[in-house]
Amino acid sequence: MMTRIVITIAWIAALTLGAMPSRADDLVVVESRGIDLQPGTQIDGDKPLTLKDGQVVTLISPSGEIIKLHGPSNAAPAPAGGGSSVDVKGALKTLVTQELADNSELGVVRGAVEDPVPPEPWLVDVTHDGARCLPVNSPIVFWRPGGGGAAAVTIAPYDRSWLVRADWQAGSDRLLMTDTVPLRTRSTYMVRVGKKETAITLIMIPAAVSNDAMRAAWMIEVGCVSQVKSLLQANR
Repeated sequence: MMTRIVITIAWIAALTLGAMPSRADDLVVVESRGIDLQPGTQIDGDKPLTLKDGQVVTLISPSGEIIKLHGPSNAAPAPAGGGSSVDVKGALKTLVTQELADNSELGVVRGAVEDPVPPEPWLVDVTHDGARCLPVNSPIVFWRPGGGGAAAVTIAPYDRSWLVRADWQAGSDRLLMTDTVPLRTRSTYMVRVGKKETAITLIMIPAAVSNDAMRAAWMIEVGCVSQVKSLLQANR
């Protein structure tokens, strides 16, 4: 029997803008355990998805709904019936609000100062460790709040098997990395700016994650919360 856990997002019904033809939407895999489903894989929500005992799949719908499926199961994850369009701005706001509320309920402590919110969603903050999300094939642009002085920059994989050097100009808050940097999704890189080194895990958002509500849900699932807040600001 399938255990189906839907992360509660009350706005899905409240923020619809009118009925669309009834059909099942393609869902996108965020993560899976015990089954060979890669992140970014599209799943027909109206077709049975076979999961054995112990297998787990996290999916995102076009509306930003996060669906977690636990095996054993052979049911359709999101059968057709009542599809609708969603107010993306409202969805983004609610996603951010819910994420903060969930962390508060769980007693998550972020520290005395919250991570800075970048002025654009796809800037890679190099001031602290953690995950950073980027749409697939987008350029890598490092960001530091307030600009700062001139600094030598290096980026290397966790095993230090290669090293790329760059120079950050004084007064600039951004640094565009060249296309020659060999980056892979869900890999951790050591980024040193001046004397400070941070461990940054880059997570590429696949093209199948095709609207901002889906991107926000994806980023919350993988831990790119500051970028979700920036995405919300960009949609105001």
